[in-house]
Amino acid sequence: MAKDRFANLDLNLLRTFLVLSQELNMRKASTRLHVTQPAISQALQKLRRHFDDELFVKVRSGLEATPYAIELAATIAPFLDGIADAVNQLEEFSADEVEHVLPISLIPVLESALAGRMYHAIQSSAPKAKLELKSWNGQIYQQLIAGQVLIAVGYEQHGSKEIYSEQVAELEGKIIARRGHPLSNKRLKVEDLEGATVANFVTQGWNDNHSHLVEVFKRHGVNLNVGIRSELIMPLLDILHHTDMILAHSNLFPLQQYSQLVALDIDMDIPERKVIVYIHYHVRYRNSPMIQWLKLLIEQQIEQQINDNHSLYAK
Repeated sequence: MAKDRFANLDLNLLRTFLVLSQELNMRKASTRLHVTQPAISQALQKLRRHFDDELFVKVRSGLEATPYAIELAATIAPFLDGIADAVNQLEEFSADEVEHVLPISLIPVLESALAGRMYHAIQSSAPKAKLELKSWNGQIYQQLIAGQVLIAVGYEQHGSKEIYSEQVAELEGKIIARRGHPLSNKRLKVEDLEGATVANFVTQGWNDNHSHLVEVFKRHGVNLNVGIRSELIMPLLDILHHTDMILAHSNLFPLQQYSQLVALDIDMDIPERKVIVYIHYHVRYRNSPMIQWLKLLIEQQIEQQINDNHSLYAK
């Protein structure tokens, strides 16, 4: 008869095991679980004795899971997530009782416009919580699955069964330039931008190796050039202030913070001007009241920023 390994198993050990399988690093696991590294080591020894398997072996990069550990993690993760959901749903959610870190990742276009709003909104409704803005990168969906990021907001839906994607906003593309730019203060047609130089704002996984603006205008018979590429907004804004380059952004861009920058007035009724933004999170949080609260908060901040900008972009 097979040994009953569950009868005398501490569920806290399973949680430690699952976090170790996600982080593959003792230090990172101890940080996530808010315990010391020696406590993680002791828990791992108990797990090894209980399952009669090494589970994790040391490698240069940290830890590597054994085949048994990989299979065990894949099997138990959905059940532990279900237990967490069931327990949490018994408690009425209250934002002002949220005390932990909220790791959130925004695509650069959102981060450059909403960071301050997000911070103040969370501090206002959940003063005990700590907002942690994580850089958008090519591993963002793996980080959502591993629990390193709680919510990510970006372009395009994600096809993974483990990630739930939900539309939160539709942005309108805007082209930003310095005040006094040769193309400013006039009604433009798309062809008036022929030969313009673009400061390309890069979002990993979306336009790593190309300029969306250049491609869109090329489809409409207008050639643009890329002068510089950067994942950082501040260098691009500095360049905009001192050159005739243009920057593709959105109607979220906080013009009120940059008095020497303007949005070009372009008659550009093309479908590519509209971009859908999605919120992404692990399916285990689909019924989480906290996730729904954060989703609503993000939607509100986007809507308020667009409304605040409306009069500036309407000029």
